[in-house]
This record gives sequence, C-alpha cells and structure tokens, in this order.
Amino acid sequence: MQAEVRNSQGAVVTARGTFDASVGVQDTHGKYQESVLRGNCFISTNQSGVTTQAGLSGTTPVLTLANPKGNNKQAVVWYAGVIFTVVNVAAAVAWLAANVNNAAAAVTGTVATFSNCLLGNTNSPSCQILTAATLPAAPIAIATLGSGLTGAITTIPYQLAMSRWFDGALILQPGSAISFQTSTASGASSTFAELIWEEIPYPNV
Repeated sequence: MQAEVRNSQGAVVTARGTFDASVGVQDTHGKYQESVLRGNCFISTNQSGVTTQAGLSGTTPVLTLANPKGNNKQAVVWYAGVIFTVVNVAAAVAWLAANVNNAAAAVTGTVATFSNCLLGNTNSPSCQILTAATLPAAPIAIATLGSGLTGAITTIPYQLAMSRWFDGALILQPGSAISFQTSTASGASSTFAELIWEEIPYPNV
C-alpha cells in the first residue's frame, strides 16, 4: 500500500509499507542525503602515497578502519577504493581485508585525515581511521577490488580507482577492522585508498 504524505520540508513524498511492516519513503532526495544530514557519515583517504606490504599483513596497511571493542557504534561501509600511481614490480591483487576480533590487541597507528560528509560539521568518528596501523593479526581477504600490473602506466590518459560500492553490505561491529592489502608489494609510495562509512548505534535495536 502507498500513500502521499508531506515531509518535514513540506514536499509531497510517497510512503510505502516495507517487507518488515515498517514505513519507507520515496522522494527526490539523493540516496545518501538523509544519512549525511545526520552528521554521522565520514570519508577518508591517505594524503600521501604508501608502499604496501607483500601479502596479507598485520603491519602498515594503506588505510585501516577499526571499530574498537566496547564501542557503542557500528560502522556501515558505503564505499572502498584504491589506486596505484606507480607501476607494480610484480602483478598484485588489491583486497579489502578484515580482522574479526581484536580482543588480543588493540589496533594502533597514525590517525588518518578524514572529513565529515556533511562538510562543516564538527562531529568526529567514534571508530578509528588509521594509516600505518598495527593489526592484532594478519587479516583475511574479503573483497577483491582489482589488480595492479607491470606494464607502463605513463601512456594511459587516466586510471579509475579499483573500487566497490558496498552500500551497507559490510558492517563493522565493535572488535572488527578492515584494511587495504595487496598480494605483492606496490611500487614505492604509490598506493592511495579511500573509505566512506556511516556510524549507527550498536546494538542496532
């Protein structure tokens, strides 16, 4: 069943019942606009290139998002992307990898540059976004983002990021982390990564 209602700005929108008997709304807003306006969405990329380790490593990943044990938030991953600016010495798979229990040791590192997606909002993430992190253990690969190859890249007009829109299909509960990893070491100081995520209450009930 659907019905027309007015939102808080007075615009007419379409309300509809969902599979779990809640009410959903269809309107002309962008997909992520409501979440961004709450001030709990964040974006981060490393500001200088990183040389990755060879294989799944617990040390110095390019960019790490860690949800500390005991935190009262979950991190809902929207997007992850990575790019190489120098040719690889050997062909490499670029992964997003996960640590699912940091009870043995905390994730530590240098706080990465981040921004609230609502530019000008001063809320900071309760999760950790880090460069040069030390993970509790070598992570496991959970998503293949692309590959870095050994051919000359200076003749290519441009290169798109190797990326995936998760759109909330990946959620970090407290005590978990994700990081960018490569199967072989990248070219020197050549790897840049980006993450976009939303923080929501935990437990989500």
